[in-house]
Amino acid sequence: MLAHQMNSETSEISLSLDTLQSSWFGRRAEKPVLSAFGFRLSGGGAHQSKTMMQRELESLIAPGRVTGDELKFAAIEENALGKSTANSRRLTFQHMASLYGLVVQPPMTRVFLKLWDADSEGHNLQALLVSLARDPILRDTARVVLKGAIGESVQRPLFEEALSSAHPGRFSEKTIRSVAQNCAATWTQSGHLRGSVKKVRRRVSPTPATVALAALLATVAGFGGPAILSSIWMQILDLSPDQALDQLRRAEAIGLARVRSAGDVTEISIRQPMAATLGVRELEHV
Repeated sequence: MLAHQMNSETSEISLSLDTLQSSWFGRRAEKPVLSAFGFRLSGGGAHQSKTMMQRELESLIAPGRVTGDELKFAAIEENALGKSTANSRRLTFQHMASLYGLVVQPPMTRVFLKLWDADSEGHNLQALLVSLARDPILRDTARVVLKGAIGESVQRPLFEEALSSAHPGRFSEKTIRSVAQNCAATWTQSGHLRGSVKKVRRRVSPTPATVALAALLATVAGFGGPAILSSIWMQILDLSPDQALDQLRRAEAIGLARVRSAGDVTEISIRQPMAATLGVRELEHV
């Protein structure tokens, strides 16, 4: 249950770049819970060689493909990904399975697949949220996008600087350039950037279901009270706390949140409504 003191004067999203790395996880975060839910807290990720692969996701995830075996069979045996060789099919699915948890599916993945089936307009941002939760390297580049003003140019060297700063001496310059390009491509696929060569920051428009997913991730990540609405998980969606709350009220209408107001205090419940509506009972225990 989340208590939120309304502040109608909050209209701008603020973020301290100095605290971005630690802002992904709140004080209540517990590593065993995070890992069991599907978060990845350290190590490399798919963006060392791939993007978030939005086009491939759209081709792979379809009605009747839910389990890890079904998705793997579709990707490799049926060539749902449209790759030219069996080896490329296997490698691509391997990266997708790692990034989204498609084979041994944690609760995060099960929620993602349920929402994907029900909310086609939210695909790109929902895929981004899961990618951020499961790839620490992509998280390292979020400050570049969040710092960029709408309409401002956001170029690859900024991503390279962010990665070099986060991982001094870990990667070669060539690797940094490649990873930066992959991350920039993901932020383009999500809708935060526009353009192929010259990328420009644009504002995204999340669906209520996407905002409910962000609230769930923030809750599991250790945020409570008003902090969930001002967390980076909501800022990624270009939402102020008041805007996030308004979208969660809309999510209530489709069974993905519960919002109750009494005076100046608003209470929000995410886990139980999503568990009941989506049939992912593990959510009640995270």
